Amino acid sequence: MNTKEKKSVFKRWWFWVIVVIVLIGIGGAAGGNKGDTATNTGSNNGSQDQKAEEKTEFKIGETATFDDKSITVTDVQRNYDTGNQFAQPESGKEFVIVTVNIVNNSDSNLDYNTFEFKMQDSNGVQQNEAITALSEGKLNSGSLAKGGKVTGKLAYEVPKDDKGLKLLYQNFSFFDNKAITFNLQ
Repeated sequence: MNTKEKKSVFKRWWFWVIVVIVLIGIGGAAGGNKGDTATNTGSNNGSQDQKAEEKTEFKIGETATFDDKSITVTDVQRNYDTGNQFAQPESGKEFVIVTVNIVNNSDSNLDYNTFEFKMQDSNGVQQNEAITALSEGKLNSGSLAKGGKVTGKLAYEVPKDDKGLKLLYQNFSFFDNKAITFNLQ
């Protein structure tokens, strides 16, 4: 004789697993649309009513605004000399210093990380920062409070006189994997 009583559907573990998966899917779809586009807040030729142009590629001095943050490449320095005989680029390469400005436009803290930036050369090679090339003014990782701003430098070792350098920014988020390119020429 079977004395096991039948559980209601709400008391079964698989029911709650399905509910959680559906909620995550709905939250991802709703949250994934937030800040899907980057806008150019650079020169608008005086027209504030002009619709913000959606784009993912920017020039030096243009501001990419998305996901409640703004990023601007304000300066690029080629053939950077470290002043240190032990921190020199390899033969046929040069150090390039890129100055970036990050602004938190949200109502909460914003984390930033130097690993979100990479340099891409004209051959498509992407690399992380050359950490030994720069001693002061370096952009570190951290958090910005509401309305906070940070400016710092990133150093990269690239082929000498490469004309196709791009600074890549990619936000690694659970719901958004936004990628922005700054053309450095």
